[in-house]
Amino acid sequence: MHLRPIKRGEKLALQIITIFIVVIIGISTAAYKWFSRDLPSMARLEMIEPLLKTKILAADSTILREYYKQNREPLKIDEIPQYMKDAFIAFEDRRFYKHFGIDPIRILAAAWKDIKHRRIVEGASTITQTVSTDLFLTKDQNFARKIKEALLAFKIERTYSKDEILELYLNQVYFGEGSYGIEAAAKKYFGTSVRELELHQMALLPCLQNNPTIFNPHNHPQRAVQRRNVVLRCMYDYGSINQIQLDTLQSKPLDVVPRTKGGRNFAGYFTEYIRQILVQKYGETAVYSGGLTVYTTLDPTLQKAAEDSMETFLTKLETDNGYELTRAAYLDSVDAGYNIEPDYLQSGAVAIDPRNGHIKVMVGGREYSEKKFNNVLQAKRQPGSAFKMFIYLAALENGYSPSDMLLDTPIVIEMPNGEVYKPRNFSRQFHGAVSLRYALDKSINIPSVKLLRKLGGPAVINVARRMGINSHLMPYLSLALGAQEVTLLELTSAFGVLATGGIRAEPMAILKIVDNNGNILEEYRETQEEVLSPQIAYLMTDMLQTSVDEGTGRTARNMGLRIPCAGKTGTTDMEGDGWFIGYSPDLVVGVWTGFSHQVVPMGKNMVGAKVALPLWTWIMKAAHPGNQGPEFKRPEGITEAMICEESGLLATPYCKKVRRELFIAGAETTRKCDLHRISAYDLLDPDKDFRELEKEASEDIKEP
Repeated sequence: MHLRPIKRGEKLALQIITIFIVVIIGISTAAYKWFSRDLPSMARLEMIEPLLKTKILAADSTILREYYKQNREPLKIDEIPQYMKDAFIAFEDRRFYKHFGIDPIRILAAAWKDIKHRRIVEGASTITQTVSTDLFLTKDQNFARKIKEALLAFKIERTYSKDEILELYLNQVYFGEGSYGIEAAAKKYFGTSVRELELHQMALLPCLQNNPTIFNPHNHPQRAVQRRNVVLRCMYDYGSINQIQLDTLQSKPLDVVPRTKGGRNFAGYFTEYIRQILVQKYGETAVYSGGLTVYTTLDPTLQKAAEDSMETFLTKLETDNGYELTRAAYLDSVDAGYNIEPDYLQSGAVAIDPRNGHIKVMVGGREYSEKKFNNVLQAKRQPGSAFKMFIYLAALENGYSPSDMLLDTPIVIEMPNGEVYKPRNFSRQFHGAVSLRYALDKSINIPSVKLLRKLGGPAVINVARRMGINSHLMPYLSLALGAQEVTLLELTSAFGVLATGGIRAEPMAILKIVDNNGNILEEYRETQEEVLSPQIAYLMTDMLQTSVDEGTGRTARNMGLRIPCAGKTGTTDMEGDGWFIGYSPDLVVGVWTGFSHQVVPMGKNMVGAKVALPLWTWIMKAAHPGNQGPEFKRPEGITEAMICEESGLLATPYCKKVRRELFIAGAETTRKCDLHRISAYDLLDPDKDFRELEKEASEDIKEP
């Protein structure tokens, strides 16, 4: 074959073309490397995980609170209705399943329209490009970002299948009002899962992804309807719906749910407690974007009853006592633009299942959004007479019986620093000889102080420690009157030991923590320990039942509470704190009421029985529908005898005030009452036989 020699001019042109191609390749390679220098690697692309939210669940698995940077509930592609997928593809990227990340045909068409209108009227980004931007790039509209977007789209198409890309897209994009992904958007705008939406509702979501502000159905319903109908037309053109469907659907209303208004922060103190635990264990990133699911012990029904009861009760107290700053006055001041502290009357309530330590209720205050200080966990306050329970428990452990007598008479104690301590009773009266049961029942101070002096502070502190009091306690005489500070949670938990017959269950709020793949990260186990003998615990419960039935806690019975229960009031000096801690066999509840500033009194006679006991009663009634509750089980080793209330000794036929008293077997009193004998008048009555008189006296003894 004869080859024609290349002319000099042709050779020069060929060299120029070759150089031009090399330069173009070089520039393209350099540009590719330049624009790709900060793009994610293939390994990173293969590990794409959207930011997920952490869910705090109640005991019945209802959602208490969600923590997130982006409100998102991911769905698998096969969980998404086909119409929903069609709506996005038809509206956003009709050639999605045909292109390779960018759509050249759409780019040319969009460019031609832009040239004709001399402005940008139509974009050409594909679903894949949107995913690349949302996950890895900024929203800046510039040439460099568009190049990176295209390059990244190529990478994503090589890494994922089309369905996987569509799944990423539908779970990733923002729909306004804090909602990311179609599931969160469906719940935000329609109050239900995307799987429950009707077709005309599904057609709204693609509009919001495109521009959630302009087409927001709450703010601009007419625009939203018009845009939704454009989506429906696109679905018709795409072949997803027919003409009849199109005409029917375009005439339908939006059917969005109203915007939720801000209300009470339900279980706010409890969920914040859980959040702090999670952050400490796993860090803030895991909590706000890791998709944890936390199963808790909270009873939402009882929690709501406690929150509602607290607000109702404290509002009444504020009104009845004419406090200067009430919560209503605080809210009025805030609405008027004043910046004041929420120093209105506060309270705290906690309920625990004493059998396993599960926290069923935690109300740390009246409204978490107004005052975040948790009165259950953070407030250390003097418990007043509620602490006497530990004094009397220590006495029982040291051989005392409920019928043993103490002298309620004036006492003056010289302290080591030279000062004189003169304890006094709340009533400012003295009762003479009283039994342990009566002294605890009526919450008399001086017998408690005398008892503490005999027992010694370390013995009482030892009991308190075993039962769960971790706050710092000193062996001072003030311990007898509850003048050393504790938290509501630890005091309530300690009373729970009595409910279970001496078994302490460590309070717990979390059952288990699960990651976003369903793997259990941590499972909390119940811990129980016997810290009191069953007999000692039962004797104390019986004494505290008397307090509810006949003593300072009788308001509960007056309010109609009929279940077997026991408890103790507490009030501090100047009525600064009011307490009631009480329990049934299946629930222990503690309530504190007071002002946050400890120097502020609640007012004269605002004692625990008035400011805490009624709220406690409402919670217990809510927890025991029909006023039905289990009985306290009497352990073996408990005996009983009829005793004289005035002497504390075995009753004779001549004792007028008698009651059945309990004893630990082997520790029963054996002495007969020596205060009450046959009167000389009866002996001189010639018409009465001595045996007949004794029989009549015996018949007069009635069980209490």
